Amino acid sequence: MSDAWPWLLLAALLGVGIFLVAEVGGPLPRPAILSPARGEEVGLPLRVSVGDLPPGAEVGVRLLDAYGRVLAEDAAVADPAGRASLALYYDLPASPRGRLELFLPVPGLEDRVLVARKVRFADVPYTWVKVYFLDPEGNPFPLIRRVPRTQGVGAQALELLLSGPTWRERARGYWSALPAGMELYSLSISSGVAEVWLAGKAGELSPELAALVLAQTEKTLVEFPTVHQVRVYFNGQPLSSVPGYFATQLEATVPAAGL
Repeated sequence: MSDAWPWLLLAALLGVGIFLVAEVGGPLPRPAILSPARGEEVGLPLRVSVGDLPPGAEVGVRLLDAYGRVLAEDAAVADPAGRASLALYYDLPASPRGRLELFLPVPGLEDRVLVARKVRFADVPYTWVKVYFLDPEGNPFPLIRRVPRTQGVGAQALELLLSGPTWRERARGYWSALPAGMELYSLSISSGVAEVWLAGKAGELSPELAALVLAQTEKTLVEFPTVHQVRVYFNGQPLSSVPGYFATQLEATVPAAGL
């Protein structure tokens, strides 16, 4: 029996994969792209809405330019009404037109396109920001995002940090110590000090995870030349006074676009 169990496990995994492929091509409802409309000019981020999904199902969203280069890949979970939505911050396209695809976000099956739609890219003023997530070893690592050029680019970077890595990035091992339920309440900058106010129903973190949360937040903000120090508050309290948390301060300046 000890020699047979690996083959039984392999057969079970293959059976699951075959079942998923059959379901996508057969009885499962065909998902519908509710927005953007066919041929619509899309901005940055691209806001996608999908319908006709089973409640709780996860659907992948992929954006490509006319040369087939993948500009962004992410996934969203359908609500009880069978709808899912997400915002795609995508790379700079090399063509004025592109294609939006829905796919099955399962490793090995992600090349199966469920439905596609052509789009046009709007000419949007933009800048690049580094958002620090954690690599498979738990070290802060910058992932690049293209964002609209606005006065509040620092807040945009924090919102992207709170939203976590994309589906493709998670599949490659990137993750975040910031728990689900944390939201950005406000960001203020004065005399080089950035004060980040977070709110939500995040659970208690261990000191080790809290240190990673602070490292991610600090590194994401000190890329801007107007920020030299970062203070983080959660639900009105410094992280150092919340059980299970502790605060650090980082004195550094990394040249980048201004806030």
